[in-house]
Amino acid sequence: MDSPFTYNTYVTGTDFISRHQELDLFTNLVRQKQHILIYEPPKSGKHSLIQQGLIKLRQEGYSYTVCKINLFNVRTQKHLLYKVFDSLLDTFCSSPQEREEVIAEINSGIAGVFGDGEVKYETATDPIPDAIAEQILNMPEFMAKKYSTNPVIYLEEFQELLLLDDNYYVLKLLERILKSHTTSTYIITGSQVNAMKEIFEVQRFFYNFAERIKLGRIDKKSFTDFIIRSFLKAGRVVSKELADKTYELTDGHPWYTQQLGDISFLLTRGFLTDQILMQSFTSLIELHSYRFLTVTGRLSRFQINFLKAILDDAEKLSSAEVMQRYGFNSSANVNRLKEALQKKEILTQEKGKWEFLDPLFKTWLKNVYFEL
Repeated sequence: MDSPFTYNTYVTGTDFISRHQELDLFTNLVRQKQHILIYEPPKSGKHSLIQQGLIKLRQEGYSYTVCKINLFNVRTQKHLLYKVFDSLLDTFCSSPQEREEVIAEINSGIAGVFGDGEVKYETATDPIPDAIAEQILNMPEFMAKKYSTNPVIYLEEFQELLLLDDNYYVLKLLERILKSHTTSTYIITGSQVNAMKEIFEVQRFFYNFAERIKLGRIDKKSFTDFIIRSFLKAGRVVSKELADKTYELTDGHPWYTQQLGDISFLLTRGFLTDQILMQSFTSLIELHSYRFLTVTGRLSRFQINFLKAILDDAEKLSSAEVMQRYGFNSSANVNRLKEALQKKEILTQEKGKWEFLDPLFKTWLKNVYFEL
């Protein structure tokens, strides 16, 4: 029997676990044409929440058209505009002839800006005239009117725009144009938490433009009930205690919990035992060890020591005692370490407290790297 645990794609329907408050907030915001901002670490359930929310809206009779634009490889303004332009045409036009008609209605000169064929981001550095850029960014409003629909523009990996040479200009342009839209709804997501904070909290672009939906941990009862049900579907049994332990070993992280559930399920023939669960957890750690080794292999001795200090719950990191214990040279050195580890998306700060963005990396660092 195939495993009931899913971790290699988004989940919806009966596989979507809890997060009912976030789901209700999402659907209410879309109905009200309010924009949404979600930034969480990779594999934390962003895409599943959005897909489940869109399914729920469709079931409830809300009419919309989704245009998904992934910015993961965008490095120039021209490539960004091409992606917006091409994605919107792909979403709304059903034939090459219809594409040409829509382009002619907007501005027949737009297509010529991109030349023949797909733009190559390595060479797409020549500027786009402001008037053309604005027409492209205003296309969602044009499509809303032409097709009598509610466009939902889903922008993934938005933090990549910080890597553009002219990122300030591009972000200000996007802010000005998107804030003027009244018929389109924007869902902006990012998987690099600190980079997204830089855009929306530090530099305060898009101020008051969107409401952030923060994904908390999936509650323990919902996840453990799901684990127990999933085993029962195949006539296998897991006790509540071991379901709880599965959740605790992965800190309730949806991707890792599903993976651990999958490994445990495949090793179980009747009853899941503690021995099988711990064997499965060891396999999970080994599965991700190379990735974690790559991370630590790129860290300096001082950065490693800083992570050790966080694991030790050291307070007042710039105090003389802490600096001496962990080999920090100065308070300025400590500040540089904080900035570096945030840029590497290893740590983030929430309400004044340092947190690891990847809970399994934290466990690996503690148990394997530092052998604590």
